[in-house]
Amino acid sequence: MACIVNLTVSVKPELRAEFLHEMSLILPGTKSFSGCHFVYLSENDDSDMIEAVSKWDSRSAYETYLAWRQESGFLGSLADKYFNGEPSWKYMPVLMDFNK
Repeated sequence: MACIVNLTVSVKPELRAEFLHEMSLILPGTKSFSGCHFVYLSENDDSDMIEAVSKWDSRSAYETYLAWRQESGFLGSLADKYFNGEPSWKYMPVLMDFNK
């Protein structure tokens, strides 16, 4: 079953522009990862909160992608440098898709 994934992070305000630039380089690779349909980076009403919203073939497909990012050490270094606190994930299985 397809799955929407919402990743929310609190970004250190003084590093926000640098973080967004980093994401502009990284997220095209996410989009090309097997199983990814789309990825959007958006701003929450609280401007320190950045949300990555993506759609995957399945939760398992996203977890494969996430494991790849974690194994490379990339995710940990990104969190250490830019995040205030821990990221938060929300997984939402798609019940109906009217975009086909």
